[in-house]
Amino acid sequence: MTDILEEFWTEVLSNEPHRVRAALTEVTAAERESVIHHLQRMVGEPAWSEVQRVRAQAALDALQA
Repeated sequence: MTDILEEFWTEVLSNEPHRVRAALTEVTAAERESVIHHLQRMVGEPAWSEVQRVRAQAALDALQA
């Protein structure tokens, strides 16, 4: 299970819009909302590194496009 989650987050945080969108098509609507909420937290919380915050914002941008 860990490998699957690792692969999923690698895709979501890939900084490549098509990979982000493809990863989110593989989950339920509720899971998608959870992922979006988590990405929003990553962007807004100082505990995450700058690189993580930038990639989280890129993922959110890809999902809004």
